[in-house]
Amino acid sequence: MVEITELKGDIWQVDLEERGEPGSTAGYFIKGDRDWMLLETGPASSAENILEAAAHIGIAHQQVKHMGVTHIHIDHAGGLGTMCCYFSEAKLWVHPRGIKHMIDPTRLIAGSRAAHGEKKMQQFGEILPVPENRLTPALDGCNIHLGDRVLEVWETPGHARHHVCFYDTITRGLFSGDEAGVYFPRLSKLLNRPVLRPSTPAPDFDGALMQQSLNRLALYELEAIYYTHFGAAAPAQFLLELVIGQLSIQMHMAKTYQAEQDALQKLGIAVRQQLAQGLGLPTARAGEKLDQRLGNEIDLLLEPSQNSAAGLLVSLNKNNNLH
Repeated sequence: MVEITELKGDIWQVDLEERGEPGSTAGYFIKGDRDWMLLETGPASSAENILEAAAHIGIAHQQVKHMGVTHIHIDHAGGLGTMCCYFSEAKLWVHPRGIKHMIDPTRLIAGSRAAHGEKKMQQFGEILPVPENRLTPALDGCNIHLGDRVLEVWETPGHARHHVCFYDTITRGLFSGDEAGVYFPRLSKLLNRPVLRPSTPAPDFDGALMQQSLNRLALYELEAIYYTHFGAAAPAQFLLELVIGQLSIQMHMAKTYQAEQDALQKLGIAVRQQLAQGLGLPTARAGEKLDQRLGNEIDLLLEPSQNSAAGLLVSLNKNNNLH
């Protein structure tokens, strides 16, 4: 049975169980007094979870008038073409840079296959094209009206140039995609403090742009962050300050290793050690008796270190003035 968490302010968090892994990727149903919106479809293989959640909450398909994705990476938007077949009256909000890849996903599929491999691509499910007439450019300052409820589109490049966040005016919460990092709720509960990391994947990551976007978010009076990976958390200001600090440290490390031989390998190890040390678990897992979900969260925290390092180094080549 799909895991649904009812949050304050008429928001429902749905565990999309990306590639069969619970607690990895979340989608959100948002209720206005007139319409519903779905934010983040996840991959196509998560469609059954979304449909089951809609039925459980009591949402008729025709009530979903809007669907939005924070960016077009397939763990966030790979299921958009599938879900628009079910929510047939929904307007689809996608950053202009991503629209053409939703209409014709050929290059998106090829790039994703190169990044993830064939086995993972099969687990993500088939990426269907999206009808052009359903798509609306998600531009900075756009307002999405659900009746009494308004969501604002904020352009937040950094994780990718086609990244946006959606700000909910009722809860003062931000649907942050990957821009504000990846959050680990069970590890946070275990350690009684927030556990998160920046998301800096190659080749899309741009450190200078992410710093600008995070500074913009930190200067706004946000109350909560609704992470796609994974779940709702607060206080937003503290969480943003943490990820800004982590990003600054990792970018500094990247500069330190940039000119060295085997820079990628060395930086990957350094990033992994930094994150593991932040857990306060000396060897990250050795000697620890953790339930499966905590183990999965540690893997999700540490395993992307090499790709994160690659993104940091690529970003340095894009922006020589990073600091």
